[in-house]
Amino acid sequence: MGPKRKIALCVGISVVGTIIIMAGMSSIPGLFIPLRYFIVGIVCSSSISTPVCILLVQQGEENKRLRFELEARVSELARLADIDGLTGLLSRNAFFDRAEQVHRQPGNWYLLIDIDHFKCFNDDHGHQTGDAVLHAVAHAISEALRPIDLCGRLGGEEFAACLIACDEDQALRRAELVRISIQSLRVRKPAGGTVRVTASIGLSAADPAQPIETSLHRADLAMYEAKTGGRNQVRRAA
Repeated sequence: MGPKRKIALCVGISVVGTIIIMAGMSSIPGLFIPLRYFIVGIVCSSSISTPVCILLVQQGEENKRLRFELEARVSELARLADIDGLTGLLSRNAFFDRAEQVHRQPGNWYLLIDIDHFKCFNDDHGHQTGDAVLHAVAHAISEALRPIDLCGRLGGEEFAACLIACDEDQALRRAELVRISIQSLRVRKPAGGTVRVTASIGLSAADPAQPIETSLHRADLAMYEAKTGGRNQVRRAA
């Protein structure tokens, strides 16, 4: 119902209430109210109730608008709390929360992705370049994964992904696709030119009987093997 209809309804209720009261009083012996006084009562009732109803309806509409605005801002803050501001991926806490919801489903796999020689990007080319590398890698990972998969930034140059409902061959192919997508990046430096990026990736099957941290730790060990084995490769946890 629109504001005008609400005002008309409120005024109508006020007028009808006045008529009912006056009619009730008029029915009492000795208190008969002439028609002209009914008209005066209706005019007075409508003239007094109209501005009051307008004010109340306006306040109600404003409160409704403020409530919707507050709900939208709370929803946006909740969304931002789940998103890493630099990369646009899930934040660490949000990743673990989402992964916890699917962890006990069969056939999930975890990737732990670490950018190779990331410190050099910051030290040799500046932190702006380092931030650009993080953003580009995050985008490459997102593009290589499926919409149902989860991906988050755990911190620094370390990312994690949860591959939903894959067999081993599918998980290995998906991990390799992530590696190739990162290797294909050419990230522009603010001062000009580009830098190339690679990443070492550890892959482990999810163990529904154990906490998520256990599966990620196994992926972390596999990622360390990829680092010591020459970097820019995928290693599967034993």
